[in-house]
Amino acid sequence: MIESDVPALIDKILGMFKPPPRLKLSEYADEFAVMTGQAAERGKWRTLPYQREILDSFTDPTVETVAIMKSARVGWTKILGVVVQYFSHQDPSPIMVVQPVKEDAEGYSKEEIKPLFEDTPVLRGLLCESKARNTASNTILLKQLSNGGLIDIVNAASGRAFRRKSRKVVLFDELDAYRKLDEGDPIKLGRNRADYYWDRKIGLGGTPIFKGMKTEEWYLKGDRRLFYVPCPFCDHRQVLRWEQMQKEGEQAGSYQCENCAELIPHSKKRWMVERGEWRPTAESQVPNLRSYHIWAAYSYSPAADWSILVREHAEALDALRKGDPEPMQTFHNTVLGVPWEDTIAGKLSGDGLATRRQDVNAGNGYAAGTAPNGVLVITAGVDVQGGGGTSGERLVVTMWGWGRGEEGWHLGHWEIDGDPQRAETLEQLAQIAATKWKRDDGIELPLAMGAIDDGGIATHEVRAWCRGRSATWVPVKGDGTKGKPLVGRGVAVDVNRKNQPIQRNGVLLYKVNYEASVNHLQGRLRNETPGPGYLHLGQAATDQFLNELFPWKRMPKRDKGQTSYHWDLPRGVRDEAGDCTRYAYAALQILSRRYHRATMWDQIERQLKPAGPTVPVP
Repeated sequence: MIESDVPALIDKILGMFKPPPRLKLSEYADEFAVMTGQAAERGKWRTLPYQREILDSFTDPTVETVAIMKSARVGWTKILGVVVQYFSHQDPSPIMVVQPVKEDAEGYSKEEIKPLFEDTPVLRGLLCESKARNTASNTILLKQLSNGGLIDIVNAASGRAFRRKSRKVVLFDELDAYRKLDEGDPIKLGRNRADYYWDRKIGLGGTPIFKGMKTEEWYLKGDRRLFYVPCPFCDHRQVLRWEQMQKEGEQAGSYQCENCAELIPHSKKRWMVERGEWRPTAESQVPNLRSYHIWAAYSYSPAADWSILVREHAEALDALRKGDPEPMQTFHNTVLGVPWEDTIAGKLSGDGLATRRQDVNAGNGYAAGTAPNGVLVITAGVDVQGGGGTSGERLVVTMWGWGRGEEGWHLGHWEIDGDPQRAETLEQLAQIAATKWKRDDGIELPLAMGAIDDGGIATHEVRAWCRGRSATWVPVKGDGTKGKPLVGRGVAVDVNRKNQPIQRNGVLLYKVNYEASVNHLQGRLRNETPGPGYLHLGQAATDQFLNELFPWKRMPKRDKGQTSYHWDLPRGVRDEAGDCTRYAYAALQILSRRYHRATMWDQIERQLKPAGPTVPVP
């Protein structure tokens, strides 16, 4: 060997042990990442222009926290997957991924993490395999890696999930769906798990829901980066804004430049986005925090064609004009990527409904214990709480009067303390049910139909109580299935000696659909015009009743990569008045099945008219 070759040989040998150069996250993704799982385009990863800086923020030593407020169709879930891959392979670290609830955590593990390690060549073989039944190195929610890394997938609804853990990387997904815990804010609890790392990385991202919630809060704390793109006609750089999108006529789906006013066709979108850049628009309120907002107008997804977005907006606007705001909220959240500010929601709060109660010109504010002349039939809804000596056991009762067009009048609300399994508690309910309501014209109205919740531990007693009153009382049960009718068909729950259902003279159980009944109640309370469908509130509607009448919030739920919305009761909030009202309306629907729909109110009113004068017999 020539002596001059020795240094080169030493360098070569040492180079074999030299760690690979540290890559920016976007560079790493371009080289090692693949599109996995349910991605529309499986195969080699391709970093989109607006994704590049977001990815690189996670490997920028000057950035600790990255917050994203985004729409659907921009690839956030896949960005999250690339971050997990990088800190599992390139920089093995303990990672925590926080999902809203346990089902979301399990779904994320099965639909994203599992295919990530199966389909990505550099990750294959990294998952430790459990060699014995009593080991837990690779479970659905905890993945230990052979290189020392770890992936801990937790749900924000469990305070225990954050205890006794130390994680360098903490990623929060869909934070507006988090509930506050007894232990405090799940985001603070999760961030605290990374306190021992000087180079910790925190990621927060999701689709915003309502103004003032966590996604918007963290975006506003940061430097509020927006993606500026050039106009293909005048080269003026601008942020794409919905206000500039053409929504009608032959040019619908084109974008008007804010500078030269030229109409830009959708076909120019990629050209614009490829030349785009992120710019901060504010001073960050938190050190080392970057925040980004991105929405569907920038997306390369075929479902984000500008003409499609315009059509979705038109459909949402049409629904809004018909009194249904949900499609417009969905459009704001999942297309524009901005929180929804529902101007009507405040009117459904306790304070807002108190204003309705005071509006005597609309037929509200009538005295407790009275029934206005418009009332033709009275129904009751009963919520059963606890039983068997449990804390807070009681019956909660609400009565509503109904008239033509299902115009409703709240009549009364009671709470009966006691065990629902005991006869004396149900006897108090029977006494309230026997109340007759006198209208201003002197007509007295009895209770026509009542619906009582038979869930919980008092099912047997509730059904037995209804059995002796089957003409006026039915047991009901909540149904959480989406897409079902508000009230299902009655199902026989009594059986004969042959264990066959008794269809006649037996107890029939009716299911009340949760989503449909809450949607219906929301629509009725949004109606501000007295007449058909309007709900009147009298003096019997106490402040507590009004606070409980509509306490639910519309929240997102992810399933197999798709986001849907459902009604959620905030932690610690009571909803008995709302539940009883839903059951009272269900009772009206069950009662209506005994009449011909077209003539129901005529039939009822004929039965109520006082008898005429007696004609003497000649």
